Amino acid sequence: MTHVGENIKRIRTAKKMTITDVANEHVSRGMISLIENGKTQPSIERLQHIARQLNVDIAELVETVPREDMQRILKEAIDLFDEVGNESVVKVAALLKPILNKDPAGYEAARMNELYGRALYHLYIVDIEQYNNIEENNWEVFTKKAIGMYNDLQMEWRVVRCYGFLADIEANRGNYQAAIDIIEQATSRLTVMDSLETRSIYIQLQSLKAFALDSLGQREIAHEQLDEIIEFARENIILGQYYHLLNAKAWRYYDDQKPEKARKYIEECYLFTKILKNESMTLQHEMNQIFIQEFFEGDYEKALDIAKGLEGRAENIRDYPQETINEFIMMTNDLEARVLTRLGRYDEALILFEENRVELNERNLGPTDVATRVLSKSYEALCYLHMGDQEKAEELARYTVDKLHNLPHSSFYHFAREVLTKVVSK
Repeated sequence: MTHVGENIKRIRTAKKMTITDVANEHVSRGMISLIENGKTQPSIERLQHIARQLNVDIAELVETVPREDMQRILKEAIDLFDEVGNESVVKVAALLKPILNKDPAGYEAARMNELYGRALYHLYIVDIEQYNNIEENNWEVFTKKAIGMYNDLQMEWRVVRCYGFLADIEANRGNYQAAIDIIEQATSRLTVMDSLETRSIYIQLQSLKAFALDSLGQREIAHEQLDEIIEFARENIILGQYYHLLNAKAWRYYDDQKPEKARKYIEECYLFTKILKNESMTLQHEMNQIFIQEFFEGDYEKALDIAKGLEGRAENIRDYPQETINEFIMMTNDLEARVLTRLGRYDEALILFEENRVELNERNLGPTDVATRVLSKSYEALCYLHMGDQEKAEELARYTVDKLHNLPHSSFYHFAREVLTKVVSK
């Protein structure tokens, strides 16, 4: 516990205080000198007196890593985690693990444990070799440690967010009932929803629950769940999530072969974006329209017109980072390639697919978003089939079916199965 003495000396020096300044009738100058040099350990009472003299919380005297260092390292780790690419996540793990080995306490330590757990899961999904190189690589252990720390700090919404992460993992694995159980355990803790963060995470979890119910074939209950959460979002004005919930409801109706009901929600999505006048959400809505017109409505010419229009608008985007603009353009081109595939223009489609590889960043995407992006491989398989490359077509078609096998009740999975059947029957 020599770090206690080191912390006292560091804080005292930073405040330009002498040992005499810190000493009082409860702790002598000699005792403080012994403590600072690691020759003796102070009692709780003496630590309280020293903390009072230094005008700091007692926690700052016993922390294993100075809080300023924790804050700096945490910010660096968050910035790295937000970067695109596996190498940045590997750096996050390497940056955080030496700190976590010291078993720090406090808010920053909780965030580090949470972030480290997310980094481990990301590496498990996209880079198993790097994941296996990490000795302590059980993301659940670190996530649950974060939950315990947030509990101690009475930060309920962060506790629930950690549970949401674990529920997402179970859903991605196809363990839908386990995901529902975690969500119900988490949301039961939200007795007071008086903050934006709390209401936001509640909506995310209940939306995931609806997805899980739908994936279990309990579609009526899933619809009821979505209706409840849409009403909650309306009442609490969670605008971005409200749009996504409307869209999710429309897609469920399309899956139920009830396009008339689906179109009502799509129309509400459109009106919502017009009222909100948010450029990002408007662009997202138009991308969704390309997908809906191509995949659900079968109006390929209309889908192509929307895609071409979006291409022109992309050239005039100015207020977003170039990385965001590039991703938007790639996703639009990917959707256009799907439409061209439907129109039998396989040469053009294949060029677009090859030039616009959309990164599947599963750590930032929900199960439905992952599914819609993976689906491009089925279209690409059709292109290779018509180009005479049977082996490549089958490889891509099987990949898509394998990635979507946890969504057996979705139209995405059925489409992927149809493509695979068509490929192998040739």
